[in-house]
Amino acid sequence: MTILQEYQEYKESIKNHRMLFSKWDNVSDKIKIKIFLLLLKLLNFLFPKSNLHRLEKSIKFYLGLIDINTDDWNPQQKPQLFLYFGLPSRPWYEPDDYDVFKIVRDILEEGAEDIKSEYLMNIHNKSNFLIPVLDPKEPSAYEYLTDIELTPSQIKNDWLRIDLWGGGEFTEEARYLFPKTVKILSKLESFMDPFEEDVIYVLKPESFLPPHHDAANNYIGCHLGLIIPENCGFRVGSETRSWTEGKTLFFDQSFEHEVWNRSQKERVVLSVQLRHPELSKFENFLYKLFRKLFGNKPHLL
Repeated sequence: MTILQEYQEYKESIKNHRMLFSKWDNVSDKIKIKIFLLLLKLLNFLFPKSNLHRLEKSIKFYLGLIDINTDDWNPQQKPQLFLYFGLPSRPWYEPDDYDVFKIVRDILEEGAEDIKSEYLMNIHNKSNFLIPVLDPKEPSAYEYLTDIELTPSQIKNDWLRIDLWGGGEFTEEARYLFPKTVKILSKLESFMDPFEEDVIYVLKPESFLPPHHDAANNYIGCHLGLIIPENCGFRVGSETRSWTEGKTLFFDQSFEHEVWNRSQKERVVLSVQLRHPELSKFENFLYKLFRKLFGNKPHLL
């Protein structure tokens, strides 16, 4: 497959997701989006160093209003809902790459033992708050947000989650069962993406997640290893790494990635979604406004 063919296939995938976004059938919303794009153009003219042209281009591409030069696109990077142009295109990041990552690393690694002990303290009660991420018999929100394709060997309880943060706030379960974890994560609240979710993921023994791309590239994933048995791995792009208990990993989930646990024990990580550090406060504010005006739920945008 040529790069042009791959791009056309990716563009069609974005279009299919957009067609499911039913709010665009509303005439008033179509008028509002035109006004919003005009506002972006004006603000970009008034503040040329604000990089708002990146957001304008990204929204127009999402809506199918423009095409792009394939030279500006990395074929390894295929976010399934929203491609934010002008950001670095790298599968893995190091903590020293950005000051934000250093802060996140230091806070999470310092609090790793408290987070792990709190999880272990609640493990006897986990059936009450651990929920399946994927269900082979019934499509889940995660399957809509990504291009993951389940295999016949996968079962409902292979991959489980504990929701800690979503919709810009901590969950009731997190506040009640994981107060130390919430206190630690509260220190990072200004860095966390308000439209994404922070969770504890449990991958069962002899389980795996097939290769897939996540929803967007304007946030960076961070994993903190909590319980990491041997024979666990994590490939993002062409590079494979593994977790270490008490240590962080930073990566871009819009690249193809897959996960496996070939051990006889559960693998447990804390997953935190961070605003991309190269986005300005102005960009984050206007993107947040866009999401609130035209659908702030992940499955809508």
